Amino acid sequence: MIFDKKNPRRAALIRGRILEVIYFAAMGDALNPDDPYSMSRGVLQAALEQLNELPAETDLHAALRYCAEKGYLEVAWRKDGSGSFDSVRLTTAGIDLYEGSIHDKAVYFHSRR
Repeated sequence: MIFDKKNPRRAALIRGRILEVIYFAAMGDALNPDDPYSMSRGVLQAALEQLNELPAETDLHAALRYCAEKGYLEVAWRKDGSGSFDSVRLTTAGIDLYEGSIHDKAVYFHSRR
């Protein structure tokens, strides 16, 4: 499993997989035609689970925070004290990162187009 706690690139792998999942959904048959770069929490978690790569909630939130701070994602955080989120949206910086126009050693992708 790529999210083995002993793997030193674990955080980078989680960040990369999240961005990959959202990127592929946006570039394929968008789940939300009105905003193809957005994905709900449930859909993101289901997609990661289907890949057998759903990280622990704390790791998922940490990866989303990192990606949001770097401008790769916009995250609709809940304001209810849970620390959770409702949806994520891939930004142009996130697309550029995935496509290789920009680089970040703290994000690792398994595959690129």
